[in-house]
Amino acid sequence: MTTRSLHRSALCLLAATVLVACASGRAPAEEKARTEAVALSPATVYLGGDILTMKGNEPHYVEALVVRDGKIAFVGSKPEALKTAGAGAARIDLGGRTLLPGFIDAHGHIADYVGTWGQVDLSPPPVGDTKSIADIQRKLRDALAANPPKDGDFLWANNYDDSLLAEGRHPLRADLDAVSTTVPIAVRHASGHLLAANSKALEVLGLGKDAKDPDGGHMRRDPTTGDMTGVMEEQALMPFLARMPQPEPAEWSRRFLEVQKMWASYGLTTAQDGLSQPSVVIGIRRADADGKGLIDVVMYPMYLLFDKALKGEQTLEGIEYFAPGSTLSNMGRETPPQGLPANATLADPATAKLPVGVYVGHSKIQGIKIPLDGSPQGKTAFLSKPYKVPPPGQDTHYRAYPMMPQADIDAWADAAYKYKIQILVHCNGDAAADMFIEAIRKAQAKYGKPDIRPVMIHAQTVRPDQVDAMKELGIIPSFFTAHTFFWGDWHVNETLGAERAAHISPMAYAWQQGMVFTNHNDSPVVPPDMMRLVWTAVNRVSRSGQVVGPDERVSPYVALKAITDFAAYQYFEEGAKGTLEAGKRADLVILERNPLKVDPMTIKDIKVVETVKDGNSIFKSTT
Repeated sequence: MTTRSLHRSALCLLAATVLVACASGRAPAEEKARTEAVALSPATVYLGGDILTMKGNEPHYVEALVVRDGKIAFVGSKPEALKTAGAGAARIDLGGRTLLPGFIDAHGHIADYVGTWGQVDLSPPPVGDTKSIADIQRKLRDALAANPPKDGDFLWANNYDDSLLAEGRHPLRADLDAVSTTVPIAVRHASGHLLAANSKALEVLGLGKDAKDPDGGHMRRDPTTGDMTGVMEEQALMPFLARMPQPEPAEWSRRFLEVQKMWASYGLTTAQDGLSQPSVVIGIRRADADGKGLIDVVMYPMYLLFDKALKGEQTLEGIEYFAPGSTLSNMGRETPPQGLPANATLADPATAKLPVGVYVGHSKIQGIKIPLDGSPQGKTAFLSKPYKVPPPGQDTHYRAYPMMPQADIDAWADAAYKYKIQILVHCNGDAAADMFIEAIRKAQAKYGKPDIRPVMIHAQTVRPDQVDAMKELGIIPSFFTAHTFFWGDWHVNETLGAERAAHISPMAYAWQQGMVFTNHNDSPVVPPDMMRLVWTAVNRVSRSGQVVGPDERVSPYVALKAITDFAAYQYFEEGAKGTLEAGKRADLVILERNPLKVDPMTIKDIKVVETVKDGNSIFKSTT
């Protein structure tokens, strides 16, 4: 804990102690001490609206909330709040608006926005305006004319979605060759699990007709000629992504601050960076040291960085992560450095010390991220039953494939339980979910059930029997209900069929089983719009207006639990975030209307009025 945090904790403890004393009718001397403490520490009182604490399984409201020194000092009645705050406290009249705990991003890739900043955006409506391959070609030509890449550099574009293109297919090598045959071009799919490349890009990377598929990946080929179509899946993306340019440190920090502002505009006070590369961890830590840390970021480094541990050559407690001799300690064991120098490099000892589960400024490393399969919308998620319509070149038995064999995920689960490190495992398909469940079951049979809170990211197509198994094993499902809107029609018509599509992200079933679960946008796959995310969990309405799985709809309160209280638990932060309770951090969001008291179909239209982090306003709406 930092000196600042200790100071705040001491003040909050003092405030809490004197409040208890007053409530029990103690001596005037104690009341005097309480008054002096108030005088030393100005407070802010929120009142005049719905203050929804998110504590418990039913909605609970209070009249007022007091913030002091970045923490919640009191929640309860208005008279007691004003008494606790003392004379001179600032008053925030909510004016009928709604106050909630700050929203928590249960899974996403916040740093991806930094790396792709300024690149061509091919998002379809309602995020962008790309509707056809012709639109893609036009935008790429415009980018080439306005800012041509240097010799050898790639032209990058992001977020095309074949499911929404007029042609109903991926852009192919020939489509991109029509833009340029001399500049290498790569365009990433909205899922992040596929891309399309032109002939020059394939040439630069030495990917000819005889190139072999990498483990856990596939390079699509013309079924007649065997030539590359230019469409790459999963691990086949890696050589291309290695060519994506990265900004200089100062520019990285500047972009990161702007990205955090965007997150805050959606009510988010905690973000995730899943599958973090070392350069990202360095960038986030450096930005924070430079005063550009705005919200908390929970990082999960890429699993391959810990390959030596998996092979038994090192323990997870002695990982050479950035520099020789650096350590990745067990959860919370080390005291973190108090701050990093602005010119931190990979070799700096302060940078190399990476305690797990402990915040250094606004960021912490909480565990390890492992992708086990691909994306359902890209038809690379590993399913137990075939896809309704297989991708080009595949037969009717096609179920896609896992990223690694069962033995490997078993080894990772074993290491996680041996060294008590949280793992987040990406499982979109139910066959991948079976692999993860089996791995956790084996590890628990060997090590018991230490509290490491393994998370199944997406849990998109899990069956009821798998949800039951996850409850038994303590696996937290982090759902992705945004799929019901963005790709609901695609899943009904193309990937899963109506029956299986009706049960994607089975949040209602998990709630009925009394489980802890979370929900996420997987940004930048879709924007970090938390009210739209809540709307998808409540309504499950697709782009065409059909309800995809009415039985899996949940109440607005349950949908909010998944991005507040339960999300804090996923990050081992239930003592500090997720509900409005005295002693917790003053991470707050003010909404223009109460999601529990409006027509459910209008929830997505509710605006974030203000976002508060540790008692400081970090976003205010201007409309």
